[in-house]
Amino acid sequence: MSQLSPKTAEYVQSAKAGIESLEYIDDLLREYMLFRGFKDTLKAFERDLERDRDHGFHADKIVAEVLAMACDLRIGALLEYWKYLTFRFFSHLNPKYQRTTKMFEKRLVRLFLASAARQNRRELIREFMAEHGPVLARQGGDWIPWLGLEYIDRPQTRPEFEAYFGDEWLTSLRTALTDFMQTVFPAMAVPRILLFDKDRREKEMLKRKLGIYEEHLRGETKITARKQPGGGAVGLVENHIEAVAAATSPRLQPAAVAAVGDTDVCDSGPADMVSTDEPSSELRISQDDIFLEHNAGISHARFSASGELIASYDDESVLKVWAPDPASAAAKLKHELEFSVSALAWDQRHAHLLYMCDENTFIHTLNTNTNLLSRHSLLDKRHRCMQCVLPGAASSTLLTVSSARPDTSADTTVQLWDAGASRVAASQRLATSSPGARGVCAALNHNGTLVALAHTSGHVQVLDARSLETVATVETAQRDVCGVGFSLDESSLRVVTEVGALTQWSLRGRCLMTAESVLEIGATNGTLPADSRLDCDRVAFTPDRENVVVAPRDQCLIFNVDSAALADSTRRHKDLVSVIDVGADCLLSASEDGTVRVARYRKV
Repeated sequence: MSQLSPKTAEYVQSAKAGIESLEYIDDLLREYMLFRGFKDTLKAFERDLERDRDHGFHADKIVAEVLAMACDLRIGALLEYWKYLTFRFFSHLNPKYQRTTKMFEKRLVRLFLASAARQNRRELIREFMAEHGPVLARQGGDWIPWLGLEYIDRPQTRPEFEAYFGDEWLTSLRTALTDFMQTVFPAMAVPRILLFDKDRREKEMLKRKLGIYEEHLRGETKITARKQPGGGAVGLVENHIEAVAAATSPRLQPAAVAAVGDTDVCDSGPADMVSTDEPSSELRISQDDIFLEHNAGISHARFSASGELIASYDDESVLKVWAPDPASAAAKLKHELEFSVSALAWDQRHAHLLYMCDENTFIHTLNTNTNLLSRHSLLDKRHRCMQCVLPGAASSTLLTVSSARPDTSADTTVQLWDAGASRVAASQRLATSSPGARGVCAALNHNGTLVALAHTSGHVQVLDARSLETVATVETAQRDVCGVGFSLDESSLRVVTEVGALTQWSLRGRCLMTAESVLEIGATNGTLPADSRLDCDRVAFTPDRENVVVAPRDQCLIFNVDSAALADSTRRHKDLVSVIDVGADCLLSASEDGTVRVARYRKV
């Protein structure tokens, strides 16, 4: 969903506040009329409320009425009520929504026809077609099969009608229509009396936010301050940073000469080395909030392109799209999916589109503006195990990496899917001779023209993201690789292993290692407990490529990639972190306890 301008957002919030104040204003009017002695006026007011066709602007009640009319075969009442809604509400919308209103009218009519066929009321279908059939025939297209519905036995078994007889389609229609009605009401010009309650609501919201911030500050004081025996308060996080800074190998040091000789670096020489003398920028957490959105462990979570929304999916197949900012005007969406999500990604060009890959070679697209799902075929049947998905940096494309088996990436297929055309634009089958390739992680460069695929065996391939042709290969000879990222100037790659080893590899000449270090995540002699080892879902580089975020257990740690120094850390979850994501100024960590932490950071 695209971000609203401040002026538009303020208007939408005012309109919403006005609609939500109806019952409060109605009570005030009753009190006023009783105070003035207008008893007859009060009786007339109550009668009008009982006959209120707008249902107090409750979207769910309006949708329930139109669906009941369709299912109860009251087509005349349905069309008349829809005409009223069009004149009352839809005619005030932006013209671009006219197609949406026509689409919902079409679906309601088809719900009536399917209900009549299910109840074997063919005479009602005949009457409807006698009156409206000629108009539908002129529209042609997918209406043609419906013109003969009266004469078809068991239409629910026919592919062109099957979906309209299922409960899933009715549920989807109810959800989408409710969401649409909820976007219609804020577009209305509300009377001034409805805005009287706005200030009261705003003050209540500010009090709640102030309470949250005060609680946050009290929590920070408890975490960051403790008394030393000699007196004075010392920050625990700052202590950790200073301890790491004093370690024997805190900075990303040049690789040993035995590994990279001067004659081996063909093009760049010392320019490929990471400078350890320049001051390195660090990130600091400025705000850390926790959200309980799920009742089960979260397996996928991603920021939208604008950073306004978060899509999260849990182990009970519940998908939620929500905004961490309480002042956001974005609607919260929830879907109990009938399929298992193996990967999800937001469209970087159209911020309201969310893509989900399932385990049966399909891509599902959720339009968060209309709350409608669509499905497209994608994967090669022989490579149905999704390893990773990357959205195109500047276009509506998805780059997918899939393998024949979930436990190996030795034989993979890379595909470039064009979302606009709903087709595969390019495909390439890649094979690696490394027997230990259990999985693969991927990263795009800043403009999305290059993609790096890093196998757990240490084999890294750099591809042209448009043609999928291999342009460079790096053999790191490392094992258990779980993270990869381009440097800002794109002359090198940074590679992270499951135990926190951080190395830099030149993309010039012979593609050799130029620097190495270790992230202090608790590894002893290069080993970590199984639940503390990193994986592809718990390693992410910041957009400026200067910091890397890892989550070895129940919190996120931010390290500077040049110095390998710990910059800051988020608060802890009650259980292990399952997935992280990093945006332009915030990061999220989702946990197996169903919580999501959203932390805002700033550069110092």
